[in-house]
Amino acid sequence: MNNQEIVAKLWNLSNVLRDDGITFHQYVTELTYILFLKMAKETGAEDGIPEQYRWNELRTKSGIELKRFYRDLLQHLGEEATGRVHEIYAASSTNIDEPKNLEKIIKSIDALDWYSAREEGAR
Repeated sequence: MNNQEIVAKLWNLSNVLRDDGITFHQYVTELTYILFLKMAKETGAEDGIPEQYRWNELRTKSGIELKRFYRDLLQHLGEEATGRVHEIYAASSTNIDEPKNLEKIIKSIDALDWYSAREEGAR
């Protein structure tokens, strides 16, 4: 999978959130919060993220539990984290109301082949 295919898949996820009343600006913000966690895991840069709020924990949740966990994660990282993590999550909140939509986005991002895109970018 190349970079363009990944970008197309990420933008296609906006259709999932459109049904939840999420605007374009809100989608980009939500995507930033979620992608940061995924990329921190992929690049080994999870040091500033408490273990209980890392990608591997987020992706194990579903339904109402996921929605609650995600809201707690945003609040904790926005209030308790430091450095870059705090800068990204300061005053963060989510507009995703439907747990199944949040779950679909997380599963879709988790399934993307980031390794091949990273290799393509390195050439």
